[in-house]
Amino acid sequence: MFKIVAIICLIGYNGHLLECTKMTEIDKRTFHTKEACIDDAQIKFKQLSETLSQDPTQRYTLKVYCEPELKNSI
Repeated sequence: MFKIVAIICLIGYNGHLLECTKMTEIDKRTFHTKEACIDDAQIKFKQLSETLSQDPTQRYTLKVYCEPELKNSI
């Protein structure tokens, strides 16, 4: 099982990273295959890019990817 993860980092005017945030989806969707996850991750990247570009005063980096979902061993 795989889940979508996004990392957004704000960049200061001097080019230094100010803050990074790692996010996963609220609905905790998981995908049975990495390929299915990657397909949705590309859509999520586009959505987040459009949302973030609405504030032209902020500079950021955006990474959206899939990672294996870890199961609790308890």
